[in-house]
Amino acid sequence: MILTCQYSEVTAKESISSASVTNVSGKMIFSKDGIKIETDGTAPGSDSKSEAVWSIKIQNLSDNSSEIIFSERDNKPVISTSENGFVLSYNGLIYNGKRWDIDLNLNFSKKGEAFSVNGEIKNDVQGWVVVGFTGPVISGIKAELAGYPLIMPCGLGQKFTKAPSSKDSINKVSFKGGLAWKYDQATSSFFVKSDYPSRFATMQWCSFAGDKGGLYYGSHDKKHGSKHFLVSYKPSDNTLGVAFEHDLACAPGAKWQIPEQIIYPYKGTWHKGADLYREWFKTSVAFQQVPEWLRNSSGWMLTIMKQQNNEVMWNYGDLSELADMSLERGLDIIGLFGWTVGGHDKFYPYYEPDPAMGGKEGLMKVLKDIKKKGVRSIIYANGQLIDQNGTDYWEKEGKRISVLKRDGKVDYQKWHKYYDAPARFHGMACLGCDEWYDIMLKLALQANELGADGILYDQLAVTAPKFCYSPDHGHAVPAVVYAEDRYLFLRKIAEYMKTINKDFVVMTEGLNDVEMESISMFHGYENGAYVPLIEEFSARLNGSAPTFIFPEMFKYTFPELITTTRNPAPVNNRLILNYATMYGLRSELETRYAADVRYLKENRIPVPEDYSNVISKPNIDLVTSEDPVAMKSYTKDVIDFQRENSGLLWRGNFNDDNGFSIKCNNNTVIAKSFVSGSRMGVVVWNTGKDNESFEVNVPGYTFEYATEPGKGTVNASEKIAAESIRFLVWKKNN
Repeated sequence: MILTCQYSEVTAKESISSASVTNVSGKMIFSKDGIKIETDGTAPGSDSKSEAVWSIKIQNLSDNSSEIIFSERDNKPVISTSENGFVLSYNGLIYNGKRWDIDLNLNFSKKGEAFSVNGEIKNDVQGWVVVGFTGPVISGIKAELAGYPLIMPCGLGQKFTKAPSSKDSINKVSFKGGLAWKYDQATSSFFVKSDYPSRFATMQWCSFAGDKGGLYYGSHDKKHGSKHFLVSYKPSDNTLGVAFEHDLACAPGAKWQIPEQIIYPYKGTWHKGADLYREWFKTSVAFQQVPEWLRNSSGWMLTIMKQQNNEVMWNYGDLSELADMSLERGLDIIGLFGWTVGGHDKFYPYYEPDPAMGGKEGLMKVLKDIKKKGVRSIIYANGQLIDQNGTDYWEKEGKRISVLKRDGKVDYQKWHKYYDAPARFHGMACLGCDEWYDIMLKLALQANELGADGILYDQLAVTAPKFCYSPDHGHAVPAVVYAEDRYLFLRKIAEYMKTINKDFVVMTEGLNDVEMESISMFHGYENGAYVPLIEEFSARLNGSAPTFIFPEMFKYTFPELITTTRNPAPVNNRLILNYATMYGLRSELETRYAADVRYLKENRIPVPEDYSNVISKPNIDLVTSEDPVAMKSYTKDVIDFQRENSGLLWRGNFNDDNGFSIKCNNNTVIAKSFVSGSRMGVVVWNTGKDNESFEVNVPGYTFEYATEPGKGTVNASEKIAAESIRFLVWKKNN
């Protein structure tokens, strides 16, 4: 194979030049050793030991088979001063002693109390495309995780309080959707990696967050492009590192703007970094205007009506009964999954009412009837999957508009749910294709016509970005997809539907921040939406967990968020409901199998044999451990309690542990505050097995009342019962 490229023979010249920029937070220095950050010690600094500050990856266009990675270690910049800092300029990049026609400029400057790095890549190499940029790499960070825990935007948030070691690699986590350390033998270091925007990286910032100071590292990328967090730990010198790996497609003759990177050694708690990110975020994205009915909603009953093997759990006429069951548990939305001829996860993207289940007229009638009862409905459509069998769509159009991988094969997902039904293979639609947008918009219009109050496009805040190599989609080859194209796709649909019905909502599964401009409510499928086991939460509270869920991170940064918990069962428990209240989340129950239907209708507790035909069997421990009648009552009590206090719990701002203090002799008690106008409410949750005394102090506020689910007003000074929550409300003094 002959590769066509443009380069010239050069000899790299040694340079000892350095430059720095200083602000009130400290000093950032670039030298031949890398980047060094000096602070007064309140925030952690860094001291790189010859670590590469950046790298650039290119790929050949003839057959996409070859890659070259340029490293800062092999390239010496021309350094010049700028108004607020300095510039590193690379006129051509060196690889194996040869110069390639790729230019790189990096601008380092001070921005308020923070440091900013942005720049530009110019590609003049014919036959090659720039597909990756990593940097600026901040290595040699001197921060013990015990004192400066790493908080990562995995799902609603994850905190790391212990570094891995050869004896304890922390390479697994028990909670769903969490990140774990991996070991890189080549560098003798550990690393954590996650992809934005996806459920594993829902925001573009992280922090090494101490009690009195920390180091914020964030990408203020207004295009919210594809990038990967890379956090490393080197046991040899007990230091950490952090960088973003950006995915891009900069073709020959093109330029790519390196998004602004913010490095902020701050004083204060981690909320300082969250506030910075939020203020920047508001300059890039406008939040979705959520209809009043949804702001007042408690959550939903997710209902698979017909499964992949054609087993029908609920006909359309049964939805009236299901609506009553939902209201008995405090839920006021039904999510209709598997409502079509094909059933769930089959025949996509064909979504037509099933005549055998009651037909179009029957569906329209029941949706109208349940709405009169006060129950709304959301209709399901998968936002990215195309079934390769069972319809004519795959051969007619679906295969052509599916994502094509680098090896020329179609990207796909396999879903196989039952032993008595074949697996379904689904192509991944390329979201920038007009044909796919047209289909998805028609499904939203159909949902509105049927009388539903919204549509769920499944998986569109779950999947990580990827490259598409198809020459038939109207984009460059390759192109980064499931990033900017995805949120523009959703934005366009949401905006159009508002012109049809201002109260119609668009939902999706998973979570990421940029989709808050189009998504009114998220269907949880990420770390933190899955409620941890009590053993996992207790390990967080008693300090024994090396890493744990930290939903405070997303909820404090974006208190506007409306998301459900994820509970794939027809019953809740006290842990799930108390957790949802503590963090201002909406509730979920799921009825997916025939055994779930019997549980709801007959209070019949399932046994393992009920799921003998199911390949990925559900965990029935939750269902078998709760009394159906008692838990139905407690679920209703808690949701009614949330609704009675919705001005704070649903509409107020989650304020974490700010504005109050709590005294308690046991670490099983946790408290969080919500603020709305002149009022503050504090949720106190006793996660333990014993009743506990506590005292809450709110300076500058006057106490109003205390309340508990199912009890109304209670004495604030009484002990809080085991596994219970209490809500205390204050009003700000004039």
